[in-house]
Amino acid sequence: MHFLNLMEIKQLEPKEKIITFFGEIKNTTVEAAIKDIAKINANDLDYSEKCRQWAIENHQEPAAVLLTPIRFYLSTGGGTCYDGMALHDVIEASRTPIEMIFTGKIMSMGIIVALGSKVRKAYRNTTFIIHQVQGISIGSLREMEDTVAEASRINDMLFRIIKEKTSITDAQLNDVVQNRKDWFLTAEEALKLGIVTEII
Repeated sequence: MHFLNLMEIKQLEPKEKIITFFGEIKNTTVEAAIKDIAKINANDLDYSEKCRQWAIENHQEPAAVLLTPIRFYLSTGGGTCYDGMALHDVIEASRTPIEMIFTGKIMSMGIIVALGSKVRKAYRNTTFIIHQVQGISIGSLREMEDTVAEASRINDMLFRIIKEKTSITDAQLNDVVQNRKDWFLTAEEALKLGIVTEII
């Protein structure tokens, strides 16, 4: 049986836990980001298991392992809802904590991706936009009805996430829908509404 020594137990360096996402939220960009998150989680899981094994071998009670966070830099004009939800869910479920750092623009589905993390930091000149689901429906009447019904379901799901994770109200979101407007927010306004937890 191989016994571990402390030199074998090493967590990834902070510089190895940096992810940058600048661009459209779509299947290829989201896949790349999810692969990066999964790889870091796998390394941290191995590190945690080695810490637990070392404690047992040295007749100590295994303690909770403190993992350094992933620093995820995000700037996006938005993208597809399904791909954005996939990234949101992976960020939210990550065993390694993820700190989102916003710069430039966080628009549309970028808001939902951002809310996957509990720690959300923005540079002072970042611009945020919230709006309802957008798209074009073509085909038969039945096909268009199905498309509209699905868009409504997705919009409800996205707005539910916003309401659960910020202080934005139903009335504010209804105003976005009724007036069909893009709701522009400064970093300071995003902080007051709970979209951002800290301004850098």
